[in-house]
Amino acid sequence: MATKKSDSKKKGDKEKDPEKEAKRKARQEALKNRPAEQRPNSKQIDVISINDKSKVMNFGYAVKNKEGYQGVVVTSVLVTDGKPVSTSVSFVPGTLTVKSKKGHGVICSPKNKKAKEEE
Repeated sequence: MATKKSDSKKKGDKEKDPEKEAKRKARQEALKNRPAEQRPNSKQIDVISINDKSKVMNFGYAVKNKEGYQGVVVTSVLVTDGKPVSTSVSFVPGTLTVKSKKGHGVICSPKNKKAKEEE
């Protein structure tokens, strides 16, 4: 009859770095406290109010590959009475990324990580 080997390492035994644990908890809180209309895979760029029932919401997503940033995909959604009516997707080529702030964002050039590491 085969017997199981008892592992000396159990899942609960290893100690977690408190700094990493704090960062992980901060990320989880940031996900919980996202703006109500924030899409998880894109960053909200802006909301243009047309009238009291209609608005246009723009979202941006940076496109990257092994060479680096290639551009930004911008998705515009027309919302009327709380329902999406029309969408538009466009690509803005260039070395660009999206930085978002509270409820709005901008398309800008990314920080250069190589130059940052040299300093």
